[in-house]
Amino acid sequence: MIGAAAGVAASAVRHPPTTRNLLVIAVVLIFVIPVSLVALPVTMVLALGAGLSGGGGGACGGSAPSVAAGQTVDGYGADQLTIAATIITVGQQMNVPSHGEVIAVMVGMGESGLRNLDHGDAVDNTTIGVFQQGASYGPREARMDPATAAGAFYARMLQVPNWQTAEPTLVAHTVQINADPDHYTPFLQAAEHVVAALSGSANGTCQVPADARAAATLLVAAINDGKLTFLEQRYQQQVLNMADGTATPDCTIDAHVLQLIAIAVQTFQQVGVSDLNRRCTGSTPGAGTASAHWKGKAVDFYAVNKRSLTGADDLSVQLIHTLDPYAPHGSSLGQSDCRAGAGIRLGALTNFTSDFPDTCNHQHLQVP
Repeated sequence: MIGAAAGVAASAVRHPPTTRNLLVIAVVLIFVIPVSLVALPVTMVLALGAGLSGGGGGACGGSAPSVAAGQTVDGYGADQLTIAATIITVGQQMNVPSHGEVIAVMVGMGESGLRNLDHGDAVDNTTIGVFQQGASYGPREARMDPATAAGAFYARMLQVPNWQTAEPTLVAHTVQINADPDHYTPFLQAAEHVVAALSGSANGTCQVPADARAAATLLVAAINDGKLTFLEQRYQQQVLNMADGTATPDCTIDAHVLQLIAIAVQTFQQVGVSDLNRRCTGSTPGAGTASAHWKGKAVDFYAVNKRSLTGADDLSVQLIHTLDPYAPHGSSLGQSDCRAGAGIRLGALTNFTSDFPDTCNHQHLQVP
């Protein structure tokens, strides 16, 4: 698995059978990866996160990647960049944040130099393709297809606990199970440059509207584009009133809540909201007037990419980690019991500092 870049002296990654087996045991003990991750069929890979087909990354993930004739980035030529663009595109279709796309490109560099190799190395010649995937990833034709191979890599990467905050080379090592955990570090900077050059996403940050009215205005555009939907028209009307300045005091929505919804519609292809300000509607389910909804400080997401949320599914987890950097510190999450029952751990979060039980038919978020 040879990576080549200007200024980087890359060497083949060796996978002696004994070392590989020991590494598998160590990885399982350290990261507690589900058995289903190791045995994931390739035919199911692209179904994960594929609620909708196509679509670019939006403001949070960069635009659809493109490669100019004769373009080079950090020593990688047009053919290699075309493969990188495929990796980025698949990541965007699966709603993987830009940081995850960087990790995938980094692995492609470290394993094959962003080349679709039909062989491995002298130690293990059974691995093939851009990611040098073995037989557990499926038939040869799947592993030799860069898009399918990228989807397979992302599917396993997204199952690595704390992948968003762990060292990129350790995340890559957990998926690839190679001999050297630090093998991918020399390729990280080049991967960042390639993703930025091809998609215009330098750091994966979203555009945060300045205030409540600006955020609501962005959401109105998302409503008109079909990206934001509501279970009940009365909650959509709350957003419309916030945008045109006609919201009454009992019907205002906290600016942070509107900003979080704005981040969501920039990140995902479709977002569904089921609950906002209950004081405005006179609704008192659950915690009644003690609910953050009564104060306009909470939002319930019922769907992402036209898939229902449970608080414990993969898109709920992606939504939480996507919004965490933008939430005010001290924000809270619902559905703790749903995740506990499903054995789902969220990993490290910065601004969502507490969670509590809630019904498993949406993802509740609230701000202080």
